Amino acid sequence: MRTSLLAIVIVLGSQGSLGSLGAQGSEQQLHSTVFPWTADANANAWGAVRQVVREKTPTLRELEIHISTLKPGLTPHEPHRHQHEELIIVKEGTLEAFQDGRTHRVEAGGIIFQASNELHNVRNIGSSPATYFVVAWTSPDAGK
Repeated sequence: MRTSLLAIVIVLGSQGSLGSLGAQGSEQQLHSTVFPWTADANANAWGAVRQVVREKTPTLRELEIHISTLKPGLTPHEPHRHQHEELIIVKEGTLEAFQDGRTHRVEAGGIIFQASNELHNVRNIGSSPATYFVVAWTSPDAGK
């Protein structure tokens, strides 16, 4: 029997304070930590989401990480745009990534980079659930 352990490790250096940036003006910052895999997920019509973290860091206004499991043939949302940038790392399954009118097939181990304000979404085009990590960040200068 094969057992696997998956953890996300974030190592952040001390770069000084960002003052009032961050959620609700909080001075709290995420420091080096480990996020163990948990089975806790919020189920929804298209699959499930595991929220890992959504915090200010020493260098970012916000770091947000979540893990989604998408049912075959479904998408979590229609194509959309947002200011922050993100990486989508495919753990298992096959996604179709839509990016500004183009589509790309992305299989397990593939990484999608989504630039700021570009129209995008993903769809599970496989016959089994697709699980992927979303790592999104907002820089202190975003929106200025």
